[in-house]
Amino acid sequence: MRLEKYLVNCGVGSRKDIKKIVEEGRVKINGLVTLNFGLWIEEDRDDITLDNRHLEFKTLRYYILYKTKGYITAVKDDRHPTIMELLPGWLETKDLFPVGRLDKDTEGLLLFTNDGDTNYKMTHPDKKISKKYYVELDKPISEGDIKDLEKGIDIGTHICLPAKVQYIEQNKILLTIQEGKYHQVKKMVGAIKNKVSYLKRVKFGNLTLEDMKPGELREIFLKDIIL
Repeated sequence: MRLEKYLVNCGVGSRKDIKKIVEEGRVKINGLVTLNFGLWIEEDRDDITLDNRHLEFKTLRYYILYKTKGYITAVKDDRHPTIMELLPGWLETKDLFPVGRLDKDTEGLLLFTNDGDTNYKMTHPDKKISKKYYVELDKPISEGDIKDLEKGIDIGTHICLPAKVQYIEQNKILLTIQEGKYHQVKKMVGAIKNKVSYLKRVKFGNLTLEDMKPGELREIFLKDIIL
């Protein structure tokens, strides 16, 4: 593969970063400095170093995206823009897929990987991985509404597991659930005779948005995900 792609998959940085790093003479192939980031290498045979440090090619990769509104959670769609269009051009996306989903009009944390085992552990209902949402409501929420959500509300097709509600203001809450039913948060809010006006996932298992900006992608590691 091209040296540029190899360095991207090692987590060195974006293509722009890599071009600068290589042109500065910081990368060696089998002990020899190269200034050609487009050079073809044999990743299984060649020894690639950065600042004399051996690089490890990442077979399994993990990223979090701060998803913005207007994109569906799909790898490909003929009618709607997908979350893949939010990923930067330097990222090798061929084998990446989103873990779980966020609705088209929902913002927030979305995990990407090519690790099927991690996908299973993060999405299987038996694992009960928590998901925290910042929710803005059309109408004020009452103490009774909060109690109904926290005891496990009936959304018609399903009785939800007990949720955790953190009151912020009369029409703003943090809602933590351990399931991922279709439109679940919206249906839960609908069951208390209210409506979601804004929804953002702020936490998924151990992962948080922290100081990320809308549309930003950040590489993470398996140790960041494991609960």
